[in-house]
Amino acid sequence: MSAFARLIGALPESLLSGFATCLGVFLFDVVRLRRALVVRNIKIAFPDLSHRQAVGIGRRAMIHLVTTVIELFWVYTNDMEPRVTVDHPEILRDGLAKGKGVYIICVHCGNFEALAMKFSRAFAKVTTPVKKIGSMPGVNRFIFENRAKQGMDAFVRTKKGEGFLAMRRALEEKRIAGFMVDQARPGEPRIPLFGKPAKTNTSLGAIWEKCPAPVIPAYSERVGFGRHIIRVLPEIEFTSTGDLQADILSRAAQCNTIVEEIIRRCPDQYWWVHDRWK
Repeated sequence: MSAFARLIGALPESLLSGFATCLGVFLFDVVRLRRALVVRNIKIAFPDLSHRQAVGIGRRAMIHLVTTVIELFWVYTNDMEPRVTVDHPEILRDGLAKGKGVYIICVHCGNFEALAMKFSRAFAKVTTPVKKIGSMPGVNRFIFENRAKQGMDAFVRTKKGEGFLAMRRALEEKRIAGFMVDQARPGEPRIPLFGKPAKTNTSLGAIWEKCPAPVIPAYSERVGFGRHIIRVLPEIEFTSTGDLQADILSRAAQCNTIVEEIIRRCPDQYWWVHDRWK
């Protein structure tokens, strides 16, 4: 994996970008990798689109997904941080200035690893619990060593409650707790997303009840190979009414609203391969 990453890092960016485009088109139009699911998801989110328009968005999204994967190897020997800018950094600075740490809620859009890297280096280290990728230990070791090299604190949850403890520690240290809000765990409730019930992760709402801190949405938008703008959106307010279960569902619904807004802003760079409406 490391040798392959060094090879990728030595190739011209124009060649890597062109290869990502060709591979993305091949996977989407020839292999038809999750094509039906991708088009179906896009049509759920944007019902007024024609089939041809939905296919076009899906194809461009697949190209961006492939480009992101290539960039994960490219950063092993190249520094992406100077190429990544942050739109409205004052929102994040103001949140951190409150002295409680910050929750960053983000989605699978653009290169979200670039977001965590930039925030970790420019503001405060990002802690985020993640899942193990497949069953190949070498692949996972490469990924997590690479993330650490970029300044992130990403780790695999192996026991129940580990994710909560890690995020609580990050907040106590006045750092950033990163939270992906566009994936759901088994058994989660269905909450409307683009008007259709979708399995929705409610963990953030429950964790926030125990560890309240500013909640700030952000997402990455690719503007070129290895070049990204991190869009920071206004802080959202979570409230407590005394009815814990209702509050948790309400907070999850707020997160789904943010997911919708980000997808509408950048549909070509969203990872439509996740089956939220299954």
